Amino acid sequence: MPWIILPMPDGSLAPRGRGGHCMSSVGSKLIVFGGSDRAPLSYDDLWVLDTAEEHMHWTRMTPLSAPGCQILPRSGATLTAIGDLLYLYGGQEPLTEFRFGDTKVLDTRTWTWSNVEVQGPVPPPRHSHAAGMLAEQCLLVYGGSGYSDTLSDVWVLNPQQRCWRQVLVTGISPPGREMHSATMVGPTTMLVFGGRAGDGRVLSDAALLEAADMRWSVIEPTPFSRCAHTGVAVPSSPASSTSSSIQGEQQQQGPSRSMDVLIYGGFSGDAVEGDVIKIDGKTLDVELLQRSPREADKIAGTVPPARFAHGAAPVLCRTPQGHQSLAMAIFGGVTPAEDMRDVAFWIINN
Repeated sequence: MPWIILPMPDGSLAPRGRGGHCMSSVGSKLIVFGGSDRAPLSYDDLWVLDTAEEHMHWTRMTPLSAPGCQILPRSGATLTAIGDLLYLYGGQEPLTEFRFGDTKVLDTRTWTWSNVEVQGPVPPPRHSHAAGMLAEQCLLVYGGSGYSDTLSDVWVLNPQQRCWRQVLVTGISPPGREMHSATMVGPTTMLVFGGRAGDGRVLSDAALLEAADMRWSVIEPTPFSRCAHTGVAVPSSPASSTSSSIQGEQQQQGPSRSMDVLIYGGFSGDAVEGDVIKIDGKTLDVELLQRSPREADKIAGTVPPARFAHGAAPVLCRTPQGHQSLAMAIFGGVTPAEDMRDVAFWIINN
């Protein structure tokens, strides 16, 4: 089986069970922020798991805050890595349904939060959107849930220029959505999959947003309806993907290097799912790699339980054999019975 299940630590040594958290990676470090339980109690804690260590363990960070910067508890935000900086955008306080429209940045070299002060227009507050790194230097945001409707807008944050810009995208637009995945399959190409439409439908389409000229290039139906799932980009031919930086690997793809997206978990409209699905980043062809776990898998502990509202990120993982392998890491999420706090790795290459 391609899954590695990390043994559960003692309760005080790991994040509490949660869903709606945001998760990213810098090198071999997985970083988890926020989320909420089903009470709903929202969180503002920050955790790091170094996957290069022989015995992986969580570390709860106590980050500094620059003057005037306050980090409030939230779920449904995004945490996007650009170099050593992590950009936190949006989210909501689930009890009051307050939507955040602020942008914060975490410097992982000093573990310091700062406000991102911008001039000019800003995106409407939202949660359950998706974001990615555009052209190695900007933040690309699509969709989400606003105060009055489900959004379909596209915004770009340029941190160096300290400004947001709403862009008009040509071509046939997919319907607005929330709880979708939007994964960068190239420096300027975002693959959007699934989510929930404003009328409550769980969507099954995949679309490519070509941000170099801001157009929707293709939209294709798939056999799988999903929302509150995750998408992680991995090289189509990952045999040499053991460099020291996942982000560097993605940045150096070039026009000829193809990327796939691994979709995991989510809600289909009928059930909570644990499938692993691969979508080709160029053709949008879909392949089911593994179905939701059977009871035997659950008992044996070889496959993580099906879930939604979890977090996922690509990371370089140390296997039990001592090898360094590219993996899709998942943490937490929600089942009908439980707020999860487990960690599992889908190994991409051995």
